[in-house]
Amino acid sequence: MPSAVLLWIMVILMLPACSVKEDRGDCPGCIIFDFSGVDTDVMDSLYLSLTSADGFLFVDTVRAESFQDRYSVNVPRQGIDVNVNWGTDGLFKDGQGLLIPSGSQCPPVHMFSARLDADCEYCVCRPLPAKNYCRIMLHLVSDDVPAIIFALRVTGNVCGYDIAGQPAGGEFAYIPDLDAEGTCSIRVPRQRDNSLMLEIIEDGQVLRRFALGNIMAESGYDWSARNLEDIELTVNYSKTDVTFVADDWEKEFFFDITI
Repeated sequence: MPSAVLLWIMVILMLPACSVKEDRGDCPGCIIFDFSGVDTDVMDSLYLSLTSADGFLFVDTVRAESFQDRYSVNVPRQGIDVNVNWGTDGLFKDGQGLLIPSGSQCPPVHMFSARLDADCEYCVCRPLPAKNYCRIMLHLVSDDVPAIIFALRVTGNVCGYDIAGQPAGGEFAYIPDLDAEGTCSIRVPRQRDNSLMLEIIEDGQVLRRFALGNIMAESGYDWSARNLEDIELTVNYSKTDVTFVADDWEKEFFFDITI
């Protein structure tokens, strides 16, 4: 306890200050970051981005070995957008957010976003980046052909995250590589609704489209969870029906075949 008290006394003493005769509105504020709660087994560094409406920008990469150290940044006394990310694959743009390019999947991103009122001497921020993507493992099985000749495509209407860390509207489409066993994985961003679609493609033509978002919702998937879980689905496909299986949950679709 004495060492903790001493630390905070030192922090306060080192804060930017003005004399009582100065206009304190022109003095900078200070954001003190506490990274001690970050899971270093997952994140070995963090990308820190601070922006404001008038063009203020501060960026830094904080390494895991510094997570226990005092970290402070002088900022204008106004609203500051704080973004602390890991695993963005370079797609995060300061002051904008994260945009997933067309044809790509979501990066394995962990994110923390907040808007702080820095119109004060100092404030403390304790970022805990959350897993902000879902890895969908798909196992495609077909009883009609000896080898998988289909392709899969997942589409949606969330193409990344805005500066506040909220899902951003836009086109998402990704075609994963199926291995010899018909297995693939697709990383998708957090969704705003159940509009994700799964397309089964043969020879460049879409054979079937399924409401993947609804299927995931029926299986109990929760897009509002702080850390998004991964999900594994087996897709048993034939010319007359398709069955989706996740753990103990199952949903079957039947088709009318015209001869």
